[in-house]
Amino acid sequence: MVEALCRHVSDDSPAVRRLCLRGLVQIPSIQNNQYTAEVLGVILALLDDLDESVQLTAVSCLLTVFRNTKMRANAFAAFGALSTYGVGAQKVAFLEQVHAVFPRLVLHLYDEDLGVRQACRNTLKRVAPLTEMEGVSSLFNTHRFTSGHRDAFMFRGDYEDFLRELSRQLTQHLASRIDTYMASIIQAFDAPWPVIQANAIYLSSSMLALSDDQHFSAGYYNQVFGILLGKTNRSADAIVRATCSSALGLLLKSTNSLPWRAARLNRVDSAHSIHDKEPTKR
Repeated sequence: MVEALCRHVSDDSPAVRRLCLRGLVQIPSIQNNQYTAEVLGVILALLDDLDESVQLTAVSCLLTVFRNTKMRANAFAAFGALSTYGVGAQKVAFLEQVHAVFPRLVLHLYDEDLGVRQACRNTLKRVAPLTEMEGVSSLFNTHRFTSGHRDAFMFRGDYEDFLRELSRQLTQHLASRIDTYMASIIQAFDAPWPVIQANAIYLSSSMLALSDDQHFSAGYYNQVFGILLGKTNRSADAIVRATCSSALGLLLKSTNSLPWRAARLNRVDSAHSIHDKEPTKR
């Protein structure tokens, strides 16, 4: 059945492609490794479908795969197995998929489930060299990733240190990708797992705090800052609130906050000036 559905995901009809996607993620056999790689490859390919309804279905199916712990671990592991396609004529196409999934792999390095953490660690070791960025690749070749330890990060503080260093490397060496990465990370602010929300909050704030690209900072600073303020006040999860507070500190201490604060002050001054010039009503 999996093979039959996979044959029809390139059908001319968007409705057929959508139905094939939905059918694939409902087949019990994909909960083991037998078909996970094949199904994940189909979902990732259809994320770039020309029809928006198919794209949305692919996103929904990807989330369905990720919600089940075992399937989540298998999906990340399967993506690592697909790295064998990152050579020759297929390299460019597969590299685009690596960049699409890369932020999620990083966020789930500190997943609530140890099996998912291990799958992400192993997959990142396999796909990071494909980016051909020495600084980024070297991060995934450190003792944390190459040792026999079952977990790369025993403590959250270690993971946050890693996120800051990764952000430094990404903003310096993969500036052309950080817009795409940030969009994906912001989507994870609403992930069904509080720890992944917290990871996304810290990673996005680190990237904004460390980037020298004013255009990038201006495009996301207000949005991220506003979301963090809202989650600090309203989130029911302690890890989210605590991470928001820490991330807000990163943003306010960064030099990138200076233009933002200056712009805010200018708007306030302008508002006061307009108010002062208004005639007094009697």
